[in-house]
Formats: sequence, C-alpha cells, structure tokens
Amino acid sequence: MLIRGVPIAPLFFFADVALCSAIPKPTMIMQRDSISQTIRGTWQNPSDTLSILLIIGGDVVLKALAQLAGRPFTPIAFSFGWVSYSFNTLMNVLGDGRLLPPPDYPAMVINAQNGYKRDSKSWVLGRLLRDFQRPLRDSVGMTVTVFEAVEPESAGIPSVDLWWYSGLLVIIVQLAVAAIPCALHQNWSILFITAAGTMLALVTGALPQWRSEKWACRRKTKKVLSVTGGNGTRYAMVILGRGVGLDLEDLAAAEPPRMRRRGKHDNSAFLFTQVACFTLATLWIVFLITVTALKQDTWYLLGVGCLGMVQNVLVAGTERHISTSGIHLEKVDEYQQEEVMDALMDLEEDYPKVGKSLVGELFPSGLHEAERQWWAGSKEGYEKLRGEKRPGSLAKRGLVTDHAAKARQYHAEIMGVVEKKVSPSADS
Repeated sequence: MLIRGVPIAPLFFFADVALCSAIPKPTMIMQRDSISQTIRGTWQNPSDTLSILLIIGGDVVLKALAQLAGRPFTPIAFSFGWVSYSFNTLMNVLGDGRLLPPPDYPAMVINAQNGYKRDSKSWVLGRLLRDFQRPLRDSVGMTVTVFEAVEPESAGIPSVDLWWYSGLLVIIVQLAVAAIPCALHQNWSILFITAAGTMLALVTGALPQWRSEKWACRRKTKKVLSVTGGNGTRYAMVILGRGVGLDLEDLAAAEPPRMRRRGKHDNSAFLFTQVACFTLATLWIVFLITVTALKQDTWYLLGVGCLGMVQNVLVAGTERHISTSGIHLEKVDEYQQEEVMDALMDLEEDYPKVGKSLVGELFPSGLHEAERQWWAGSKEGYEKLRGEKRPGSLAKRGLVTDHAAKARQYHAEIMGVVEKKVSPSADS
C-alpha cells in the first residue's frame, strides 16, 4: 500500500517498535528480579551472613573455653560467636570478675567430719560429677564410689585428652582452608582474617585468671568429702584428701574474683584481666568490621567458622575423663545396692561418719524405727530384716583389696575412730 508514494507497511512496523520500547516493565517483575539478584548475591558472597554469625553463639564459646582452659596454652579454635562472647565477658569481669560460666550441672559437697553441706557454685565440680556418672540398671538404688586424691604436684593441672588435641587439629585445618584462595588467585585476606581470629582466641584462652579461678581453693587437704547431686540422685563420690588433694569445700564456694583475698604478688592480676578483656573486645569489633568488607571468597571463611563451631560445640558438651578437670583421683571402693539405705550402711561400716553424713540429705523426711536404731548403734534389728527381705545384699560384703584396706585405715585415723578388723585381702 502506498500513500502518495510512501510505503505504509514500514511505517506501521517502526510505530510498533517505538510503542513497545516506550512501555516500562511491570513493577512486580522488577521486584522479582531484584529479590532474585539479592538472593543470588548473598549466596555468592555471604559477607553479611558472616557478620551476623560472628555475634551469635557466645555461650558455646564460653563453655568450650571453660572446658579446655587451665594450662598456659589452650587450643581453642576460632569460630562464630567470639564477638558476642568478648562483650559478655567484658561485662562479667567489670562486675563480679568471673571468666567461668555458672555450673550447668547440680552438685553439692558434704563434709564427712561434721555433716556440713554446701551447694556447689563451681563449674569444675558440676562437670566432675556429670562426667563420672554412668547409666545404671533400674534395680540399682544407689552407687557410692570411694576415691582418694593422688599426684599432689598435678592438683589443679588438667590432663590433656583427645578433645584437647582436637583444637590443635582444627586450627591447622582452618589455616589450610583459608590458604586455598591464596593458592588459587593470590587472595590473602581470608588467611589473614583466620590467623587474626585464631590469635585472638588463643590469647583469650591463655589469660592467667582461668587457672586461678577454676581451682580457687586450698591444696593438700586431709578432708573426707562427698560430692553428690542431692536427694533423688543415684550416685555419690566420696573423696579422701590424704593430704594431697584440693579442698573441694573451698572450690564449691567459688568465691568471685572481685571478692577473693589477694596476696602481695597478685594484687594486679584482677586489673590485668579487666584491661585484657577490654582490649580483646575492641579488637573483636575491628575484626567484625574487617569481615564485613570482604567481597570475594567469603565461603572459605564461612567454612573456617563452621569447623571451629563444630569443635567448640563438641568440646563444650561432650563427656571427658575426670582428670581433665584438674582433680586427680584413684578409685578405691564401690558400694552398689538396690536400697539406698543399704548402700549408706555398708559405706558407714567401712568408712565411719561418711554414710551418716549423707543420710540427712538423702532421707529428709526421717527414718523408720529399725533404721534409727541401726544408726544409733543397735544394728541387729535392721540387719535381720535386711537378711530376710534382701539376702543378696549381704553377700556383697566380701573381700577387700590391700589398697582399700589401707584407705580404710587412713580414714579411721583421720576421723579419730577405731578401725574394725578388715576381711582377708585379695589382689585387685
């Protein structure tokens, strides 16, 4: 078609093109594209996510430190949560002065000599009792294990175990992962940040107050003390100090560092901890700001943090050998009965005053007449009833080892009682 010599079809075509190009995209489509780009950018470079992760999980870091600290070097891995931990710790040291968390497992210490009971405020004692306990058969009513303290030179020095070495292994793996961007395209920022975070973590674990606070008690005690969870629990630990152990009564009190008596050589120790924690908190803020500036290879740093978090979670919650608590013990005797009272009476027969000191806590509502007579010294009535109802419980009073015999003799001397004649010894 022509209009005065001009083709009409091309005119319509160009008019359509101009009209189409002038129509804007719908707002919904633009928002959808923006959201998808944001999500894609977050997964490609999760630097914002990293900065958020660094301020959560501080309680996990605190418990991991409490578990591992105690030696001049503490192999704690850098992980998420350190920024949050540093400011919570700064608040604590400016308050009551504590670095350690409150106990997460109930325990109490009972003095066998006078029956005095003290609820534990010590992280160490709570974990000692928790890690010692094992599942029992339903038929078992009570298990009492007798220990004696050993290795006076190691008191207050924790043993190292697989979990201690796991920190070293994870730190090495973290640095290896952080070095990958250096090898691929000379991006050293991830390695630098990982090394800086690791150094800050190691400095925190090396603070001297960890050792003084975890074992804030007298040494070389001769006390005989029981550690138990109280009424309703089926486990009790009896610890013979023997002049080499830690005073667990002092430890249970867990006096705050701010209130603790200080000698002439450690007046500045508390101030040093406060200054160190303030400095570390400041450096962790600088660390956080630096992490937010990362624009590439942030997945490697995320992997480093995940490795450290796994190690911290496992160390904070896992069961460990009791020697890692810094309280070194050797097992001497064990009493296990279906009835709690039977176990306490057997314990009292061999370790006078110890069983009696536990009766008030485990039987707060009082005793039956036969039980009262037994504890008063007239044992025939209860023993007869026990033989009729539970003859198998009497059979458990058997031979003792030489080690147990010596421990009982020592206990009798400490308590000022006459030791009864023990059964013929048998090799352990």
